[in-house]
Parts: sequence; structure tokens; C-alpha cells
Amino acid sequence: MDDLELSTAELPAAMRAWFDSQPAVVVSIERSAEDRVIVRPLPGITPDLLARIHVTLAQYREALMNLT
Repeated sequence: MDDLELSTAELPAAMRAWFDSQPAVVVSIERSAEDRVIVRPLPGITPDLLARIHVTLAQYREALMNLT
């Protein structure tokens, strides 16, 4: 799945206020059975940890590609 990048102007006011009230955060986004969207912070997963995971996965993929 590709990234989805939105302008903050496209976000509902409640979501903009929520983002403004905290530092950078990693979230999960789910659609509930009631046709609502749940944006849930993932505590313990910081943006810098996520960046390191991306680098590690890219290095792992490159190593696998070099084996073939």
C-alpha cells in the first residue's frame, strides 16, 4: 500500500487540534463497523523508531536481492 499524504487543511478540525496537542506520533487508522474512522496512537513506537525500522527493512531487502 502506498503512503497517503494530505494537507492539514484537508483534515477535520478535530483531527488538526488533536495533532497540534502532541508531538509527532505514530498512529493506526481503522474503519469501524459503524462506518466511523478510529485514529489510535501507538504508544512506545516513536517516529525515529519507525524510521530505523524502514532502514533495516530496506537493508534486509537489498541483502536478499543480492543473494539471487
